[in-house]
Amino acid sequence: MGEETKTTGFSKVGIVGLGLIGGSLAKAIHSKTDVQEIVAIDTDMKAGELAASESVITDFSTDDLSILDGCDLVILCAPIDAIKKMQPELKNLNIGLITDVGSVKAPVMEAITLPNLVGGHPMAGSERHGYACSSGSLFENALYVICVPDTCEVSAKNLESFENLIRAIGAIPMRMTAQEHDKRVAAVSHLPHIVASSLSLLLANLDDGALSRMAAGGFRDITRIASSDPKLWAGITENSKKALLPVLEQYIELLSQWKESLQDNDKAALEKLFMQGACYRDHLDTNLRGALEASSMLTVYVDDKPGELARITAILGKGNINIRNINIRNFRTYEGGQVSLLLGTAKEAVEAYALLKEAGYECD
Repeated sequence: MGEETKTTGFSKVGIVGLGLIGGSLAKAIHSKTDVQEIVAIDTDMKAGELAASESVITDFSTDDLSILDGCDLVILCAPIDAIKKMQPELKNLNIGLITDVGSVKAPVMEAITLPNLVGGHPMAGSERHGYACSSGSLFENALYVICVPDTCEVSAKNLESFENLIRAIGAIPMRMTAQEHDKRVAAVSHLPHIVASSLSLLLANLDDGALSRMAAGGFRDITRIASSDPKLWAGITENSKKALLPVLEQYIELLSQWKESLQDNDKAALEKLFMQGACYRDHLDTNLRGALEASSMLTVYVDDKPGELARITAILGKGNINIRNINIRNFRTYEGGQVSLLLGTAKEAVEAYALLKEAGYECD
């Protein structure tokens, strides 16, 4: 534990599922809070061994939920369909507060009716998955929705401790009902995943060989979340059906407006649609992280010299800026080329730009 750790009121925390979210929660709780013990369950032995080797967790099991007995807080980070089946085992354990991280709340809270359950959803994520992709900084400036059911018997003190933990890992707690949550997330997260996958599928059907090369830039960026785990998202959208179908219907109606405006050669209507979309987007809060992972691309122009890539990564590493992906483009012997850096946020891109410009690089 470092000097920056914050008091939560919890001593022992259990995490079920060490994937991207569960692993990131374990890392954030370990490094940023005063929690003394973190125990975990995951069917993937390698994930548990890696987390233990990093001293992120203190105990691990692949299938024994009794490891959770005595926890002040248990966070269920397994797929939604798996979480919905856990009540029989959870009800026999001595646990202070049980919560989950599912992006659909009503189905989970209808399946698990224990008096110590509080629904939760950290509005942060990525198209990547697995413990190896987890990060303790994933929840910085992210909204963390809390859904407290009417039947909840969790004490005010434990709820306060839960909110303290959320703030300690860098997130912002926000309370709403499960139904309110599901309607909103269907629009800002679940529908965009369907749209991104549909666009990718459309181009796959149209591709004549050249199309994929032309789609390597902006199209690839806007469809990034189509690379998310198909099995996971099939489960999420199925559970989100009640809230998602009405939003999907509205989206189809909106697409029909675009189609009709084009068929009618109605330039004014097209301009209005573009303007309304731009206006709403331009007024979104840029200080918060949402349900979809944000990222920014920075292009650096480099000479054909040994060690250039290592120098760039060293400069950004010293500035504590994490590079999520690197792509080398248009590189010619003796002429150099471009290095595209995928960074986590626009703020990191600005900081990286300043550091690299100071070091003599041209970038945009």
